[in-house]
Amino acid sequence: MASSTTRKASIHPPSPVSPHLIPADNAPTTSSLQRLLAHAHERYAAHPHSTSREDLWRVLARLDDWTTKMVDQGYLQPLPNAAGPLHQNRTSSILEAWLLGGCIAYSLGDMPRAIEWNYRILRVDPNYVESMSNLAAALRALHRNAEAEAWWVRAVQLRPTYWDAADHLFSLLCAQHRYADAANVLAYVEQHAVPATGPATGDLARYLAIIHAKGTLLYALGNHVAAADAFARVLALAAGYADPAYDAPDSKVTLARLMQRARSALGSKRGGRLLLTPREAQDCLADVFDGDLPALRTVADAQRRQSIAQTTANTLLTLAKILQDAIAAGVAGGDSASPSQQTSSDGGKIANANTLVQIAGHIPSAFDVLPLYYISLALHPSPSTANNIGILLASLAPALPMPSEHSLALEYYRYGLSLDSHHPHLYTNLGSLLKDQGRLAHAVAMYERAVACDPNFDIALANLANAVKDQGRVAEAINYYRRAVAANPGFDEATCGLSNALNSVCDWTGRGSRGVEIRGVDTEGNVCLNPTDGWMARILAIIDTQLSSALAWGRGAIRTDYVKIVQEIVLACGYSGMDDPQLTPWIAELVAAQQSGQDEGGKLMELLEVAARRARWRWYNDLYGSGVDHDDDDSKNKHKSNYHRPQLPDSLPLPAAPTVLPFHTFTIPFTAVQVREISRRTALRVSVTVMRYPWLPKNVYPPPPPPNPYLKVGYVSSDFNNHPLSHLMQSVFGLHRQSIGTEYPVYGICYATTPSDGTTYRQKIEIDANEFVDVSGWSTQAVVERIVQDGIHVLVNLNGFTRGARNEIFACRPAPLSIAFMGFAGSLGAEWSDYILADSVTMPQSAVRHQRSEHRDRILRHHDCANQDSWAYYEDVVFCKHSFFCCDHRQSAPDAKSDSIEANSDSRWETELQRRDAMRADLFPNLAPGTIILANFNQLYKIDPSIFVTWLRILARVPNAVLWLLKFPELGSTNLLSFAKRWAGAEVARRVIFTDVAGKDTHLLRSRVPDLFLDTPECNAHTTATDVIWAGTPILTFPRYDHKMCSRIAASVIVSAASTSTAAGAAGLPQRLIVTSEAQYEERAVGLCSAGGTTGELLSLRKQLFLGRSKAAIFDTPRWTRDIEKAYWMMWKRWTTNGGAITIGEDEDRNLYL
Repeated sequence: MASSTTRKASIHPPSPVSPHLIPADNAPTTSSLQRLLAHAHERYAAHPHSTSREDLWRVLARLDDWTTKMVDQGYLQPLPNAAGPLHQNRTSSILEAWLLGGCIAYSLGDMPRAIEWNYRILRVDPNYVESMSNLAAALRALHRNAEAEAWWVRAVQLRPTYWDAADHLFSLLCAQHRYADAANVLAYVEQHAVPATGPATGDLARYLAIIHAKGTLLYALGNHVAAADAFARVLALAAGYADPAYDAPDSKVTLARLMQRARSALGSKRGGRLLLTPREAQDCLADVFDGDLPALRTVADAQRRQSIAQTTANTLLTLAKILQDAIAAGVAGGDSASPSQQTSSDGGKIANANTLVQIAGHIPSAFDVLPLYYISLALHPSPSTANNIGILLASLAPALPMPSEHSLALEYYRYGLSLDSHHPHLYTNLGSLLKDQGRLAHAVAMYERAVACDPNFDIALANLANAVKDQGRVAEAINYYRRAVAANPGFDEATCGLSNALNSVCDWTGRGSRGVEIRGVDTEGNVCLNPTDGWMARILAIIDTQLSSALAWGRGAIRTDYVKIVQEIVLACGYSGMDDPQLTPWIAELVAAQQSGQDEGGKLMELLEVAARRARWRWYNDLYGSGVDHDDDDSKNKHKSNYHRPQLPDSLPLPAAPTVLPFHTFTIPFTAVQVREISRRTALRVSVTVMRYPWLPKNVYPPPPPPNPYLKVGYVSSDFNNHPLSHLMQSVFGLHRQSIGTEYPVYGICYATTPSDGTTYRQKIEIDANEFVDVSGWSTQAVVERIVQDGIHVLVNLNGFTRGARNEIFACRPAPLSIAFMGFAGSLGAEWSDYILADSVTMPQSAVRHQRSEHRDRILRHHDCANQDSWAYYEDVVFCKHSFFCCDHRQSAPDAKSDSIEANSDSRWETELQRRDAMRADLFPNLAPGTIILANFNQLYKIDPSIFVTWLRILARVPNAVLWLLKFPELGSTNLLSFAKRWAGAEVARRVIFTDVAGKDTHLLRSRVPDLFLDTPECNAHTTATDVIWAGTPILTFPRYDHKMCSRIAASVIVSAASTSTAAGAAGLPQRLIVTSEAQYEERAVGLCSAGGTTGELLSLRKQLFLGRSKAAIFDTPRWTRDIEKAYWMMWKRWTTNGGAITIGEDEDRNLYL
């Protein structure tokens, strides 16, 4: 609607004028025209409620007729030439009539007439700003945008305070996506509309809105500094900080004042507590400003008060959002959750650290941001503000001693929903919070509400997919992932989630093939032999892009904070000062990292963590080293501040974690570089997050006293329940008790990060361990401090990157040494993980890092290695003599006692054959005699199309064979059967048999039934391999990669099963069961089946495995425990003698060999 605003207040009479008072047409005068104008205004204002279009057409005709007669009678003269007040008044009345007529024509949709009437005005008065703006509105309605823009520009230039023209011009430019031009218009208005002394009280609301709109545009354009300066001017005027001579706003001054005042006021009245409830936040204005917002104190008009309050609130909201985004990117104090889990309803690009310094004058913390949100909420309750406060509070929870922030975040999400019950972001974030609390069903309900509010909300769809997948509803998850990808094809998290879900149920259509895969599946479901594009190629491309981008992380940090970084190293290493010659290798590394421009952040983090380890080792040697007088008070009382923990520079942001989780690399054909970098980037994010914990001491944690009489080893795991880890290691913790008095005594303490499930596995470990501590409800700080208090020497990570992991505990370095094994079959890629347990089969030399001899004087060990493209493990390696894999079956399997009862081998073997035949007949009563049972008991996600086609080819070549698989999950079995029918035909597909998953004991016993276990090459059977070997069933395996431990564990189990603890056992077993290619895999399987399962080689292999299990190294848990105890002591002794080594040459061969 065009404006009818004029420069004359008289056209709005105090009371309506009745139509009968309008004089006759034959005598138009100025006074009679004024009465007609009053009547016309009344009719126009009443349209469309009580004035019809016909009435308006009559009014318009009367105005046209009346003004035409007045013009004909000479009443109209160009204003510059109008002589005297009388002629000026007559002319002005006619122009006002035409202005109103133009507005009426516009409202009636007659744009040509509206344009004509406004042109009449401008021919008389070329500077009539109101007419220019109305003319432009009519031109825009006819899509004559260029002409409209020209008239609005002219109007704004003539009178910057004419807000109607500025608003319309701003709207036009934004509609054309010309945001920079729109921002320039607002800047012009801001510069010219208000005198230097500041706006009048009556104009303040409009003026604040103009500046805020400019700031919002600049923010959307990514110019955070200019945007913040605009927002700062709003705050300066609203909060009373404006200088009368204020010309060039500086956000640093305004923000510093406001944040300091807010934190001080809110903290002082709440005992330093800045975590306010929504009710307290709404009442915080009285605390911060001793009453009302200063800008509101002289404004009485309710509408203007509301406008000022809302503009100020929106300004605070956006400023806080800029800072919060920076915190989420890690450039400020605090932590953040995954962006795929938490969503803000505001846009904008994330500011970097240097920008933040320019905006706020320093790197702000989350507790600087919260008061800005609180004031915004108090001024204008908004669901978006409540949402952002909830995100910030939820992100703080891991960094604070107690997780109460989660419940407070919950309050804000619910408060936001009370303001807007259809806000999808609030439902999504509430769902993520509930999911973090383990309330999965409630989380799903919230995600469903979010999707109901916005069916195309990609993040809500992906989060819902993740949640229902965790519930086992994979088919629904796939549907939600597909919808998320359709809504946002560039949403990498959804793409990767979809591919992982499809792979988990063997839905391979469109998968394609990449890497070493010899077969794939195209979009039509056909098997293809050559590399084919598909979603697997898409995943590899996403990771390549992410890892390439990750090399830019931290670029410029060393240059920005060089002096601070060097000072941190000096303090941690105990050097004499900045000119200490011992700094030479450090400075060389810093300079090289800066000059390379690649992975600067990663190299800097590695240097700081090496310095932290050096500080811990110095402290130990100052207290307990050789030559130290332990009775000397000086050595005892050296202050902890002498052992400084290096602090991160403010300019180092939080690195992005790769979209593909390290665990999912097990089933994707990644290269060695990709595998190790995915783990490393994930670990770096953990490191940076932990190093910014506000409760983390400024000094390293004190070292434990020397072992006396035993070494203290802590085991941290979420799997001390009915879980494969407990099945495999349940006797180890009790066996540690037997080490007291031996050469390598160990005292084991288990830290359980999940509550008890009440099973015998949990109960046995709780009873057997020297100490068992349930820390499932503890904060990270509480767990770390307990480990320090317990004096742990070696901390064992039994999770790695698996579900339930608490890697932040290890990143805090509560113990001098850490080692990872059993939970995660790969490198953690972390400086906070010192060792990994392995053997020569699972970790061939090609996959181990080999330093170049010319790098002896370097500190960084992970860069420019001799085998750069093939090494995969960041940790130093403890190489076991036999398999690193621990298996407790000789102690705990349901048939373990039969080995000792039946001493005679022949008798044992005959008994086993009878049991096997009986169980076989019970499980498969309809199988014909002589049928060969091939089997795989892995979860179906480990099967790839290439190996499944190989299995089908084996079935086709061995017509008396069946393939026994598990419904693990059931949807996967349906897809596999469909694939088998399509590719191999109905006859072969009928010989693929699925059964349900069995309980552990039943599974162990029935593992004797198959004749041959066919392993999965991409990711082997692990625990299942030991189960099957224990049962005597031969395993055929193909270690597809040198660099992936997960593809080599079955081979390690076979080799260890063929060996006793003291000598070689079943000679030739590995050579017959371990192959080197998929083609050899097929031929070997067919060859093994050629003589049947009840005679020939398969029976011979079974007998060797079954009779040898009582002495096989793989099942000798006491031997394994003694070996690991020795390894712990070797690690400790090396640390005490050379744990402070800086350069590679000081400790060249870092691997240990048992």
